[in-house]
Amino acid sequence: MTRKLLLSTALIAAGAATAHADSLTMGLKAEHPSMDPHFSRTSPGQNTAAHIFEGLTAIDENMQLTPALATEWTNIDPTTWEIKLRDGVTFHDGSTLDAQDVITTVARVPKVENSAASFESNVAMIDSIEAVDPLTLRITTKSPSPDLMQQLGSVYILPSELGEQIASKTFDSGEAAIGTGPYTYGDWTPNEKLTLSAYQDYWGDAPAFDDVTIRYIPNDASRVSALIAGDVDLIDAMPAGDLEAVESRMDANIVRKTSGRMIYLGLDSDRAQSPFVKGPDGGEIENPLRDPRVRRALSLMIDRGQISERIMDGTATPTGQMVPEGFTGYTSAVEAPEADIERAQALLEEAGYGDGFTITLHGPNNRYQNDAKILQAVSQLWARAGLNASVEAMPKNIYFKRATARDFSAFLVGFGTTTGDSIRGLQQVIGTYDEEAGTGRFNRGRFSNEEFDTLVKQAAETFDDEERQRLLEEATAIAFNEEQAIIPIHLEQQIWAMKDELAFDARPIERTLTQDVRPSE
Repeated sequence: MTRKLLLSTALIAAGAATAHADSLTMGLKAEHPSMDPHFSRTSPGQNTAAHIFEGLTAIDENMQLTPALATEWTNIDPTTWEIKLRDGVTFHDGSTLDAQDVITTVARVPKVENSAASFESNVAMIDSIEAVDPLTLRITTKSPSPDLMQQLGSVYILPSELGEQIASKTFDSGEAAIGTGPYTYGDWTPNEKLTLSAYQDYWGDAPAFDDVTIRYIPNDASRVSALIAGDVDLIDAMPAGDLEAVESRMDANIVRKTSGRMIYLGLDSDRAQSPFVKGPDGGEIENPLRDPRVRRALSLMIDRGQISERIMDGTATPTGQMVPEGFTGYTSAVEAPEADIERAQALLEEAGYGDGFTITLHGPNNRYQNDAKILQAVSQLWARAGLNASVEAMPKNIYFKRATARDFSAFLVGFGTTTGDSIRGLQQVIGTYDEEAGTGRFNRGRFSNEEFDTLVKQAAETFDDEERQRLLEEATAIAFNEEQAIIPIHLEQQIWAMKDELAFDARPIERTLTQDVRPSE
């Protein structure tokens, strides 16, 4: 079987337009942890990286794969791929894109130090990669990998001259922040702003703005005030509760989009004793989170509709699985559970925890929409059902390091699906942690189920779309209906607000990119 995608003549002809000599200032809630595009897969890091760097492929507004630095790819057999690179692409330092740049990039990814959300799993399936000629790559995978171009395609390509060992801090200074994207690095002042300039030799459509300032304003009220005052032209993570105030005080354009970001609770389902789970009297007990009946009970204690309406102002969709309807892997057999305290208490009794237990719920207070409020709501719902529940929220830069170190028992986190299907989320959030295989990178609770892993592996290796869907549906049913591996809460709806003279092409990929902003017609 062969899969090939050719770049259309129209797209080629569309490149190299002249940018407007305008400036744009955006106010964003979340800041990247590093300018190194391989340091973190988290949304803030990728939002910044996508201005400066590019991958072999991109995702369009319908979450479909499109050409970027690669124009054509063919799987010669189930484990062999040939990839054609775009001719004439230059990096910001003037060097020309070639196959060696991709080879060096792939080699560098696993060597990035201290990454809390590594890209290593995106290249883990590659057994060998070689240059057939300067613009042609041949890749052999360890096993059949139908989604190779989705995974490898999202890895940002660096010039080979930087080498495999280039340190992340070298990007922060701008010295190594060299990509092929529509914008070049200007200056970064952490916790304040990033400046960018349009790349005049960009191969694709020129962006509408020459000079861009991205201000980082984590406080919602301050971000809204900055828009109303005219200090910024556009903001992301617009609080739904402030929409009326914004529209009454300025001519604003409001854009909404349901994203593929699932907000969920991770649970320590591995250790015999968990650090923040104690008995009703505070004494040591065997970890109840290892029992799927307890995990199901915790899920049934949560009123997702109440959280959506009262905390999220109706801008969240309650869910019980990884992806929204319409994505590959979604199944109607897994619904968002309705709150049922009686059933939850019966499950606890059945599992031997009828008297409840003490649990601390951890999470960030400046990463997701209303994250601290969600933590408090869940804690209160658990307390009403009979648990001794408390909350500890902290800044995201502290939280994610501790979560990755597995310091917590129950914790709030999000996962954004950017490929239009559930397979990566299932592999990385729920799949058994296996460093060599590259699975379970975000499985901080260390859930493990052999049947689930087998189904996901089979789905990852099949080129038959119908069979892939069937396998993912079965795996999803195991993860959420049988095991309650994690506790999904809702899918975020993204809201942007901007001056009326601007338009924004929002996509489910959950990014606020300058190249998607344009003057309104």
